Amino acid sequence: MEIHREADDVIATLTQAARAAGRAVDVMSGDKDFIQLLDDPAVRMLNTGVKDERRYTTAAHIPPRYGVTPRQWPDYRALTGDPADNITGVRGIGPKTAARLLAGHRSLESVPATELRPAWAQQWQRARQWREMIRLDRKVDLPESLLTAAPAAPLPAAPTVLEALDLW
Repeated sequence: MEIHREADDVIATLTQAARAAGRAVDVMSGDKDFIQLLDDPAVRMLNTGVKDERRYTTAAHIPPRYGVTPRQWPDYRALTGDPADNITGVRGIGPKTAARLLAGHRSLESVPATELRPAWAQQWQRARQWREMIRLDRKVDLPESLLTAAPAAPLPAAPTVLEALDLW
């Protein structure tokens, strides 16, 4: 059986490798799946599509916004749903309820059954499966030479590329 990897998993693996080498990492994306990488204080998310004061997101920004930690992000999104990944979430659980259920650094496994409505309990196993779909794989096999200590060569200016391709 062939395993297909998403670009998110490659980025997570490169982030892990860069951090292991002692490098700070900025992940440029508006994709909230990358919030789970913020459990490392030297990782930030950069989103140039938002106001300057919200351009960088760090681990410190996540609890006030969502009520969970970056490490809990896959559990949170499994409960609330993730339309971008076609995950519906547990019916009847929104952001506030998900944050309450995960309070105190809980995971899906540590939420007491007494706090679950019967309809939620019926969907709990499915939520665990969704969480595994959301969780980024940080150990994708990549070529050794992909991450180097040296910066990449500068890209040519756009007009140069357009002229070389006879598009200008």
